[in-house]
Formats: sequence, C-alpha cells, structure tokens
Amino acid sequence: MTHLTIINRALFFETVADKIIAVYRDSIAAHGRFNIALSGGNTPQKLYELLSQKKYAEQVNWTKVFVFWGDERCVAFDDADNNSHMAMLALLDHVPIPQGHIFRIPVLLEPAEAAAAYEISIKQHFMEMPPQFDLILLGLGEDGHTASLFPGTSILHETTSLVKEVFVEQKNVYRISFTYPLINYAANIMFLVTGKDKTQIIKSIFAGNKKLNYPAQLIKPVNGALFWYLDEEAAAQLKK
Repeated sequence: MTHLTIINRALFFETVADKIIAVYRDSIAAHGRFNIALSGGNTPQKLYELLSQKKYAEQVNWTKVFVFWGDERCVAFDDADNNSHMAMLALLDHVPIPQGHIFRIPVLLEPAEAAAAYEISIKQHFMEMPPQFDLILLGLGEDGHTASLFPGTSILHETTSLVKEVFVEQKNVYRISFTYPLINYAANIMFLVTGKDKTQIIKSIFAGNKKLNYPAQLIKPVNGALFWYLDEEAAAQLKK
C-alpha cells in the first residue's frame, strides 16, 4: 500500500521523526528489535540531527536498534561524502547504541568484495531469506535515482544479489547499494523528498503513467507499506 503525505516544510522533519518512532514501537512489539537502513543526503541529515535530540532519543531503547545503510559511496569512512560518517556525526555518536549494532558498508575493500561482504553481514544478522528490514529510508535524485540505483546502470536488472557494486559514470565513483528486491521486501519504506528541484520528477512519478522512466519506480513493496513524505515545494505540481 502506498501512502502520500504532503507536509509544510516547518513541520516536515518532526512529522517524519514521529512516524519513525511509531514504526520503531510497532517493530519492538512485533519481534523485539528494530532493523533500519539509513540513507545519505542533506534531508536525512536534518532528520538524524532531530532524532538525536532528547525528545526523540529518550523514546528509543537503543540496545534493540540495528542500523544499516541502503547505499554508500566507495570513499573513506571519515570522508564527508561517506553516508555512514554523516549519520554517525548527526545521530549515532549522540545516542547509546552498541557499536556492534552499527553495520557500516566496508568501503576499504574492493567494490565487489565490499558488496559481497555486506550481503553476508545482512544474511547473518537476519538469519532468514529474504531479509526483511523494519524500515528503509530513501531519497530521490533529480534523475530519479534512489539509493544507488541510477538510470542506465546494470544494478537495475539485478534480481539475485541483495547488495551490489555499481559504477556511476556521471559521478565517476563506485557505489555499493541495496538492490531493489531487497528494498521491496522491507516492512516499511519511506521516501523523503524536499525542495523545488524535485517538483517535476514527483509530478511525473505520480502522473499515473505506468511506463518505467525512473529507478525510483522500481520500489514496490512485496507485502510492506510505501510512504512518500513530500514538502510543499516538492509536491507543488501535484496540486494542479
């Protein structure tokens, strides 16, 4: 089931944070832990900074939280472009989560080795196939990419691996990413989209045209729920 929520920018991050806390509580009640995959980018950074604040952090039993990343650039752990580095600075360094519950993508390995190692980590953690995350956070690029599922890349056709390396020519960098089958098996998937630069692509995605124009359109949960959170700028063309 797909849910669309359009939010005033002033309330955007609090609304999303409240929903994450609700999903966390449901997950703890259902099976005693919360498995989340984070995303990178400016929008999630502001969200993570909010979640690190007392109002939200104290609502979470961090010993029951397990953190992964949906994708990562193949750059050093302390590089400003490293998604996990950003999340550590914005959130994870400020909450009492056990270090063994943080699963960073091993970017020091060669891309193919890093992808294979991360897939093994996921399989060992979940001990079930296919693994089901309680929540996966996603962003949306101006070209329609999400995670590191970029237009025209071979990873879009990957249906066997859970995690795969991909060379993104327009960025001139290797990335490691969840594949869309792994994302689609999640119990909850949340797209967080802000800003007027996303207006036209949001309009296209929600136009009802079933033609696959953008990688983000591959995200269709098998049994879970798909949430689109848009600020008013990103959703501007949906009102017309």
